[in-house]
Amino acid sequence: MAQQGKAYTIEQKKMILESMQPFLELGFSRSKACKLVGLDETTFSKWVSGDIGLSMKVNSWENMTTALAVANIQMAIRKEAASEDDVRKENSWKWAERKEDSLKPKQDVTSNNETVQVNGFNFVKNDTDNQAD
Repeated sequence: MAQQGKAYTIEQKKMILESMQPFLELGFSRSKACKLVGLDETTFSKWVSGDIGLSMKVNSWENMTTALAVANIQMAIRKEAASEDDVRKENSWKWAERKEDSLKPKQDVTSNNETVQVNGFNFVKNDTDNQAD
């Protein structure tokens, strides 16, 4: 017979999740974040798989670093574009073009045509993003 794990109160669960959030936002794996806060990884997995709202929150925390990196890259490219003589301009778009797939978030948590703002930049998800050509 399988042994039952520790039962957490709603308040304990909330505190644990709040403790994990900064680690996930910084790009730590779920496994590492669990170890850092002292939570069994299986327990966390059950929480996330059993709660779509929590799953969306966790995915957004995991995508935070990617979103900030993309926003910073866009800002740098815009700065370079403002300068006529900046040779980095051509290199920036080439780099971004090569990295396009790796810069995409792990999972999209926006709804259809929803605008998401990160560092003053608007990102819009629309129907054409997921349609095959």
